[in-house]
Amino acid sequence: MHARAAQPDDYDAVAGFLLQLAPDHLPPPRERWVEQLCPQTIFLVEDGVLAAYSLSFAFGRRGDVRQIVVDRAFRQRGIGKVLMATVAAKLRAAGCTEWRLEVRADNAPAIALYRSVGMRPHHAIDNLEMSVEACARFAATRSGRHATALVVAADDAALEANLDLGTGQLARWRRYRAHCPMFRVGTTALTQVWPDLSATRGVMFPFLAPDVDVAAHLLAEVLPGPTAYEISVTNPDVSAALIAGGATVREQQFEFAGEL
Repeated sequence: MHARAAQPDDYDAVAGFLLQLAPDHLPPPRERWVEQLCPQTIFLVEDGVLAAYSLSFAFGRRGDVRQIVVDRAFRQRGIGKVLMATVAAKLRAAGCTEWRLEVRADNAPAIALYRSVGMRPHHAIDNLEMSVEACARFAATRSGRHATALVVAADDAALEANLDLGTGQLARWRRYRAHCPMFRVGTTALTQVWPDLSATRGVMFPFLAPDVDVAAHLLAEVLPGPTAYEISVTNPDVSAALIAGGATVREQQFEFAGEL
């Protein structure tokens, strides 16, 4: 078994891996994948067959592992650990000294794999769903003490440092979804709004707010909007307040972290 970098004509293979990762996970458009994701993709290959897939990024000293998939036909053979070692080597070569990834809280096999390579839970993530009407009611509770602003490139360094995002993360988000605005409150709160995930649903990812009042100010920026939003929340107090305000929990995750 050997590792190889992805090539532009691997798009259909990646789409197949993503279906195994999540049946409702649509691949990005082909041109966007070729331009922005293909250079960050690695496969493990056995006898000419693609056995595993990974997508990872280097953001200064921080490496982000976005997707890890072992093909069903190759599972239970320790290939996941080989793939993680391959990704770790790639990130070290890019200058990373730590790595992060997100995993569903109920995905015991994946959690066991990540623990086996030295990663540990860093924080919990609640992926919520909230109707636009509930967002509006929550936003109406804001104090008016905080000013929101669109994030521009000059803001990136301070936001990335204060919010533990890694150098270059915001620039990548800006390139990858150019139509998705990012809003901030000072340098301690941030959300990126993807308004058209579907005809009726948008996404706020990430949704980083230090307290409930600042969260209400951020929510005010997404209105009016689609029928509902998916909101990725890391602050437990903010999550509890959004749930009390009408949000429901779609999925719970952990961000894992470790040294490289």
